[in-house]
Order: sequence, then C-alpha cells, then structure tokens
Amino acid sequence: MIDRGQKVLYALLGSILFISCTFEVGWGQEDRFPSKIINLLIGVAAGSSGDVPTRALAKAAEKSLGQPILCTNVPGAGGARALGQMVKAKPDGYTLATLNLPAVMSSIVEKVNYSIPDDFSPVIQFSAVPFPFVVKKDAPWKTWKEFVQDARERKGGTTVAVLGSKSAHWLVLRQIEKRENIKFVYAPYAGGGESAAAILGGHVTASTIVSSIVYAKTGELRLLMVFSDHRLRGFPDVPTAKELYGAEGVAFGGGNMGIAGPRGVPKAIVTKLHDAFKKGMEDPEFMKGIENIDLTISYRTSDEFRIFLKGADAAGREYLKEEGK
Repeated sequence: MIDRGQKVLYALLGSILFISCTFEVGWGQEDRFPSKIINLLIGVAAGSSGDVPTRALAKAAEKSLGQPILCTNVPGAGGARALGQMVKAKPDGYTLATLNLPAVMSSIVEKVNYSIPDDFSPVIQFSAVPFPFVVKKDAPWKTWKEFVQDARERKGGTTVAVLGSKSAHWLVLRQIEKRENIKFVYAPYAGGGESAAAILGGHVTASTIVSSIVYAKTGELRLLMVFSDHRLRGFPDVPTAKELYGAEGVAFGGGNMGIAGPRGVPKAIVTKLHDAFKKGMEDPEFMKGIENIDLTISYRTSDEFRIFLKGADAAGREYLKEEGK
C-alpha cells in the first residue's frame, strides 16, 4: 500500500520531471533551429521592387541558417494579405512575412486580424523603397526649397499622384504639409503606369510613385526631393526628406521593408534569424542582385524595427484622426 506521504512525493517528482522535460524540449527546439524549411511570405507582386531584394536576401541568409527559405508571393492590400496569413502561424520561426510601411497603413484603414507591431515579432529591417517627389522637366521649380516657397503663396493645393488612398505616400506628404504649412491635393492611382501617364500628360503637378524615378533618369521628370534614408545613387545632389526635416519623421525613410514573424517567437530564434539576415545583407551576391533596383539599404535591429513600426502606426492614426475632423 502506498501511504499519503508517498503519493505526495510521487506527485511532486512527477511535476518536477514534467517541467524538466518541457524545458529541455523547448530549449532543444530553439537550440536546433532551424531544422527544416522556413516559409517567407512576400506581400508584394513577383518581380516588383520589394520582391526582388527580399528573395536575394533570403538566398543569402540560407548560407548561415543551413536550411532553404521558401519565398511565396501573397500580394494585396499593401502587404496585409501576407501578414494576415502569417499571424495565424505557430510562433516557432518557420513562418515569416515581409512587413513594410504600406502594411502599417493598411492595418489602420482596413479591417485586418492583427495590429502592428503588437501581434508580430519583428526580425529585421533591411531596405527602404524610396518615394520620389518629381515634377515635369519644364516645371518652374529647380529645387525643393523653390517649390515649398511657391506652394505657401499659391492658393489651392498642388495635385500629387500617390499610390492608393490613405497610403504610405499619403502619410509622408501629410507630415510635409504640417511642417511646411502647404497643401496637397491627393490623386490616388493603382499603379506606376497610370500615374506616369498622369504627370507626363500634365493631369497632376507632382508624383511620389516609385516608377517615376525611371522618368527622372531619362530627363522627362525632375526629382526635387526623395523620401529615403540615403540619397539615390543616380541623383547624388538631390536631398532626402530625412536630411531636410531630421530623423524625427517616422515615415521619412520611404517604404521601409523588413521581415517579421507572428507574436511570441522565442527571443533566441529571433536573434538567429536576425543575425542570418544581417549577414545576408553583407553578402556580395545580395549586393549584386539589388544594384540595378531603385532602393536603399536601410538597416534596423529587431528592437529598432519594432520602435519604428510603433511610431509609424501612431503617426498614421494621428493624421487619420485629423482627417476625420
């Protein structure tokens, strides 16, 4: 017969054994990570300025991780579709998704099943797609300063082509409006082709859509300023909004692109992923793969990326609240 004391002892030993095994299994999973294919959902179309560098980085990061990274395009709603799928995944580091500034805006204006950054485990920011501010080649303004001075005096607003309504393009321009006391009239377009035809045909005065940079290179448009962390290689004399207005502007870096997992990914796994992608950013093959793309390398650590996303979310909500007044 087992007396009461022995039952208590056996129960206590069983609990200790269970906790010990659970700890060892959890620790072992993190220690062995990754042991299988990692899935990376890319929230933009295949072949786009956000897709190509992400795939190049994933390929470079595989060298450190020792496992393949399977990239799948899930475009739509500024990246929200990919994030909506990823957020439902098990937080084990094997399902990731791209996370950018347009996705932040989509999470504010659309009905989604997550909030940014609370429902994610940010891993790294690796690039920023520049948002140009271009005008026609025969426009009266040669510099951004000249444009702003004229815009303050002009009645009405400057019509600017933006990608979608209440988008990341809208957010950066709203910050400029507030700082410079000028007014923009937003003309939303679905893509680069339509917006290019609009500005070249004189239907809008300016554009912030990325494809406009191509026409600035050919001389058909004039680049006055760029929302980017760094000046563009092809336009070393054109200032960035970050230079003009300081680092406080949460969206002055343009379309910041990073990678995140669902909420709850263990810190050790986030660190492994971050270190692999950071090393991938320094890989010669990655650098070669993006040299002809209009984007800038823009690095933030996991914690810095979370802080940026939180600031961008707050700024977007602030300006949308003002719009509702």
